[in-house]
Amino acid sequence: MKRAAAIALALAGACNTDSAAPHLARGNVLVNNGKRDEAVAEYREAARLAPHTATPRERLGDILYDLGRKDEALAAYRDAAAVDPDSVTAHIGAARVLGDKGDFLGARAELTLANQKAPTNLFVLLSRGNYASRAGDRKAALKDYESAVHLKSDNVPALYQYGLALLDDGQIPEAGATFDRLLTLAPKSPEGYYGRARYFAARGEGAFAAEALAAAAKWVEPDARARLEETGLRGEALDKGARDAAARSLAQMQQDPAFARWAHDQGFRRGAEWPIADAR
Repeated sequence: MKRAAAIALALAGACNTDSAAPHLARGNVLVNNGKRDEAVAEYREAARLAPHTATPRERLGDILYDLGRKDEALAAYRDAAAVDPDSVTAHIGAARVLGDKGDFLGARAELTLANQKAPTNLFVLLSRGNYASRAGDRKAALKDYESAVHLKSDNVPALYQYGLALLDDGQIPEAGATFDRLLTLAPKSPEGYYGRARYFAARGEGAFAAEALAAAAKWVEPDARARLEETGLRGEALDKGARDAAARSLAQMQQDPAFARWAHDQGFRRGAEWPIADAR
C-alpha cells in the first residue's frame, strides 16, 4: 500500500513538472523576444505547476532582476533555494541582489552556501572575493582569489584579481610574478598590462607604469570587441559597443589613485598615451 502511494506521488510530481514545461518554454521565448513582463507571468505559472522544482523560480528571479524588481527577485531566489537547497544558481542570484543592496556580508553568506554545494565553481569563489573586497575585508578577498588560482591556475580573471589582492596586501613581488604569469598565458590581455602598471606604480617606477598603461590601452578595444562578438553583436552596434567599453575602461585607468602622483607629469602622460590637455 505504501509503495503504491509513493508511486502515485512520483507520478503526480512528474505530471506537475510536465505541465510546467510549456510555460517555462514560453517564458524563455518571450525573454528572447524582449517581452520580459509577459515572461514573468509564464515563469510564475511554471513555478505554481512545479512546486518542487527550482528552475522556474530561478528563471523568475533572473527576469525580475533584469526588470529592476530586486525585492521580488530575491524572494524568487529564496523560494528556489527552499525548494532545492542544493541549487547553486539560487544562491548566486540571491547574492547578486544582496550585493546590489550593499549587503556584502549577506551576499558572501549566500556564496558560502553555494561554495559548499559546488566547491570547484570558480565564479562563486571570485564573486565571494569581490564582495569581501568591496566590504574592505582584504584578507578574506585574498584567500578567495588564492583558492580560485589554486583551483584553476591558468584562469585570467582569477590571476588578475589575485594579483591586485596581493598588491593590496603589500606582497608586491608576488603580485608582479602573478601578472607576469597572466601575460604569459594571455599576451594580449589588457588586465595583465594594467596589473603590471599597478605593480610598477607600487614600486614608484612611473616610466615603466606608463609603458604598461599604454600597452593596456592598446588592447582594451580589441578585447572588448572580442567579448561583445561572443554575445552575437555585429556591425555598427558592435563598433559602438567596443568603443564605449574601451572609453569606460580608459577613463577608469586614468582615475585610478595608484597613478595620482603622476597626474600632472606630462612625460608620464605621454608615455601612458593619456591626453595631455587633461593634466591641469
